Amino acid sequence: MKRIAFVVVAMFVTAMAYAQPHADITSLGNNNTATIQQVAGENWAFIMQDLGMSENNTATIIQSYGNSEGNHANIFQTMIDNVAEITQGGLDNTTTINQWGIDNFAKVWQLGENSTITINQHPMSTLNTVDFRQNGINLSAVIDQYGTQNKVKLMQGGEDGDLNILQRGTGNKVVGIGGGFFNPDPYGYFMGDHLDIDQIGQANTVRLWSGVAGATVDILQNGNGNTATVYQTATPTFNAPMMVPQNPNLMGGPGFPW
Repeated sequence: MKRIAFVVVAMFVTAMAYAQPHADITSLGNNNTATIQQVAGENWAFIMQDLGMSENNTATIIQSYGNSEGNHANIFQTMIDNVAEITQGGLDNTTTINQWGIDNFAKVWQLGENSTITINQHPMSTLNTVDFRQNGINLSAVIDQYGTQNKVKLMQGGEDGDLNILQRGTGNKVVGIGGGFFNPDPYGYFMGDHLDIDQIGQANTVRLWSGVAGATVDILQNGNGNTATVYQTATPTFNAPMMVPQNPNLMGGPGFPW
């Protein structure tokens, strides 16, 4: 009965995809929820939940509170209790989220032009999270996570930059600097040309704030309990401040005052 009810909801949501040539939802299993909302432009969205046994998955795609011409958003989920959210504005951006694991979470806010985001939470991965925001021109981001309780909380800005993150193991994270007691893991930030982070093992941490155009950061941590802190700024300084600045252009989503 739940499956029949969901098909009706899926048909309704698809019909409510305003002025769009494509909006597809496919779901099997129990208690799945999928929402597509599209406004203006030539956007299309695709959600597929459950190719096997799946429960309580949620996928949300919202495209365009701005120009958003030619954007694409794809969500694929299977297994148990995955959540994926995509929000896009700007022009000709593409976001793809693939989750095969258990209890994974991915959230993307994207603005700017001609940029791509790919997030992979691989099979049998548990409690991994990605909270990623992107605002720039011709940006590329690929995030792969294997294992348990790995975390990426990061913003990408600038122009013509590429970002690659691989985490394999348990309890690894890529986050920002400072944050205080109530926000121990603020957003990291990168606006350079190239960022490559590989963390393999357990409880490795990268704390990153790089606000310099053209910057390159390569980090490899293989083992347990390693910490790397990178603070790059155009203003000369000897030490990273307790609370590094956050780029206000990346803190909101489409519909916010960017």
